[in-house]
Amino acid sequence: MRFFCRMGRRATAVTTGLTGLLLLSACQAVNYGLPSRGTDVAIQPAPTSLPVKTGPAAGEILGTGQTRVALLLPLTAPGNGSTIAAEYRNAAELAMEMRGANAMELVIKDTGGTAAGAIARAEEAVREGSAVILGPVFSGSVTSAASVARPNNRSIIAFSSDQSAASDGVFLMSFLPDQVVERTISYATGIGLTSFSAILPQGAYGALVERQLRQTLEARGGTLLGVSRYQYSNDSVVAAVQEILPAIQESDAIFIPDGGTAPTAIARVMQAEGIQLRDKRLIGTGQWRSSKLSSAYLQGALFADMDQTRFETFKSLYKGRFNAEPTVNGGLGFDAVNMTAELLASGNPAAFTKTNLENPTGYQGVTGRYRFMPDGKTQRSLAVYQIQEGEALIVDPAPQYFGPVSNARF
Repeated sequence: MRFFCRMGRRATAVTTGLTGLLLLSACQAVNYGLPSRGTDVAIQPAPTSLPVKTGPAAGEILGTGQTRVALLLPLTAPGNGSTIAAEYRNAAELAMEMRGANAMELVIKDTGGTAAGAIARAEEAVREGSAVILGPVFSGSVTSAASVARPNNRSIIAFSSDQSAASDGVFLMSFLPDQVVERTISYATGIGLTSFSAILPQGAYGALVERQLRQTLEARGGTLLGVSRYQYSNDSVVAAVQEILPAIQESDAIFIPDGGTAPTAIARVMQAEGIQLRDKRLIGTGQWRSSKLSSAYLQGALFADMDQTRFETFKSLYKGRFNAEPTVNGGLGFDAVNMTAELLASGNPAAFTKTNLENPTGYQGVTGRYRFMPDGKTQRSLAVYQIQEGEALIVDPAPQYFGPVSNARF
């Protein structure tokens, strides 16, 4: 294994641009993980110091800070796992170049994308004195790493979007589909849409969004008139539309959560089947960012997603640094490292305890405002967009502040 430190290389030019991101965050009334003043909350006794490094660390090392932090990624996983890992790794380097070499010692470790690899790297991280573990990415790896981290009083801030991987002291940075659905449908019912049909993809994602759709409509007084599912073939999409054609005719809105080519393809079939789309409102999710928003079928449609303002700045800087277009994964990786550095800069020896990480005020990142909940899930502040003339424009801004945890919902 090759050990090396990579700070300082091309850092000056990148830091100049990234400082603007930090200043944007600093302009907000944000408490970066510090306990809220005036809140009477019973907490566990705070540690008197952060864990101490124990010898040299195994992995790629970024930074020379006093506190060691582990970043577990599937760098050599098969399929697209290694591609995803590379983006997280690059975003972490970008964040470290902004914060400076003294922010922390970030040790990037390869899990290989397996549960066994996650356990081995988590054991390594604990043994080497890492104060907190960032990652892994895949849900099985997260739960495996947690089996090591939890008994050793280490918090995990992971990147899985499978909410079943969240647990006590195991927090997920990712966007959870149920929150996106809840935000979109709540807005839709708030503007007077009351009857819905849903055309969903087969599989776990479709089942998850249907469950949240039903819950939100029940809470908001809406009605679900019909649900159909499709597989990824033209014949299946046609059959799914024909199956609930009567329900679509009676609906105010049609919910299509899938992205890519699905929204346009489904809308085209509905029109061919005689549906007057001008009399309906298409409702989507943030997955529509991967769709062709200039399609005539999608104009006027609504979907919820993060506020893109800071993320667009991040994308520009990432592309300039690595000559590649980042996905939201890069933003999540950047935010995780930047938040960790901010907590370390506070000087709080209890920075990474469960109580402190669950700061109700939350954090501001390039992926928007977020906070960690007691069950390990992440609540995110989302905006609602409407597609107008081929562009997604905000019609309901992301909330700037979170409400009480007991009433947390968007």
